[in-house]
Amino acid sequence: MPIRSFLLCLALLASAMAAQAAAPTQAPAFSLKTPQGEMVNFPAAAQGRPTVLMFWPSWCPFSRALQPYVQNIWEDYRAAGVNVWTINIKEDKDPVAVMRERGLGFPLLVNGDEVGRAYRLQYTPWLVVVDGSNKIIYTRPPSPPTPVDTAREVREVLNSLLGSRAVALPASYPKPYDLHLKKEEDLGKKLAPKPIPASEWGPWLENYLAGIGMDESLADVAASGVISDGRSAIARAREIWSARYGAEQTLAQAPYRSYRKGNRWLVLASGDSGADARLGEGFICVIEADSGRVLRVAPRQ
Repeated sequence: MPIRSFLLCLALLASAMAAQAAAPTQAPAFSLKTPQGEMVNFPAAAQGRPTVLMFWPSWCPFSRALQPYVQNIWEDYRAAGVNVWTINIKEDKDPVAVMRERGLGFPLLVNGDEVGRAYRLQYTPWLVVVDGSNKIIYTRPPSPPTPVDTAREVREVLNSLLGSRAVALPASYPKPYDLHLKKEEDLGKKLAPKPIPASEWGPWLENYLAGIGMDESLADVAASGVISDGRSAIARAREIWSARYGAEQTLAQAPYRSYRKGNRWLVLASGDSGADARLGEGFICVIEADSGRVLRVAPRQ
């Protein structure tokens, strides 16, 4: 699966609304290359025509869920003169290979992190519709019910700009990817971890923590402060795993368990075995309870 951060795909509604209020109303100009090395200079390349810009990293499940609908918009609207450019950001993979794996062929621009900052991205995917005068008239909201809702809104906005050249709205839309849209509470209900007796997890936990040195820690992960309960420990571990291994991979490793011994939390993901996983089969994270200092992160024992 593509890997990286789940939390970057999510934003608190309040902060996202504030970000949108502060976002530019005129689309910032940029120059980016296609994978073939051709330079695209925006807005000149738009030629005064409506434009859809979508910023995406391959590890974002919501970006992946929206991409087929953006592909369809590109296919349906390019004859009407609409530009579509998708801009790859925060990437450690080959986006061309990722698109090939997903059966996508929409126009791609690469290395868009600086441009993303100019557009003040707060969550992914960040999708805007720009009119012929280079004004941003639509921004994807932070928590649409499904990508179908976003696709429908984008088509309606484009049609309002196209007038007589408007494209008929689809009678139906493809079903969204279930995996990428599962709510955590639903996932938890379906994949509740089976209880493990203390006689089993106690010795395992003690043995694992004994292998962590007093000075061991991750210098590149900031301490988060006191972690007082298992739910908070799991939430922190998921942040760390998502940043390191990816949003989709972290979600696929559900459900999660947390154990505490002394001043250390040990959080375990279930790996490929899901609810039937044994101890240590999935992702591992060890965190100090009193400081939130991360001592170890590992994909396997």
